[in-house]
Amino acid sequence: MEFRIAYCRPCGYQDRAETLAAELRERFGAEVAVEEGRFGQFDVWLDGEIVATKGQTVLHRWLKHGPPSEEAVREAIARAVGVQDGDACEIP
Repeated sequence: MEFRIAYCRPCGYQDRAETLAAELRERFGAEVAVEEGRFGQFDVWLDGEIVATKGQTVLHRWLKHGPPSEEAVREAIARAVGVQDGDACEIP
């Protein structure tokens, strides 16, 4: 299981990305890459498939203030992991 998180440094999303990465490593024992992305970006991929995003287009990223809520990201990851494992999963 490999996650990748891309975040916008000028928007101040780095701490959020690092915290999520630590949680994913602890919870799933997953490999997690954290990288600086494009302006306004906060996206999470699981095994190459995007599972949570602030918005794929520049317009969406400009119009949405702040990254996706922590709850929304956790729910999206839980759904993706559940589909991958063939079972539902919760992230506390």
